[in-house]
Amino acid sequence: MTSMYQSPSIYAHIVNGLLTFAALILVYRNYSAIVKFSVYERIVLLILLSLAIGVHVLSHLGLESVYGRNPMRIISNS
Repeated sequence: MTSMYQSPSIYAHIVNGLLTFAALILVYRNYSAIVKFSVYERIVLLILLSLAIGVHVLSHLGLESVYGRNPMRIISNS
């Protein structure tokens, strides 16, 4: 069985997580500008963030089913 770290999917997952985190930081830092957005622009931003988080969550599901790795189990057992 190959190591999980030899799979491109784990690196795609890590990059997706980092980019989503960076996007959340940018939203936080630019909140005063986002408040001035129209309702339509805020909805689009919310949908884009939802898609980014959803893709990351689906990646977690895939990694869990293939490699049996569940980070939430580590957190909940502490």
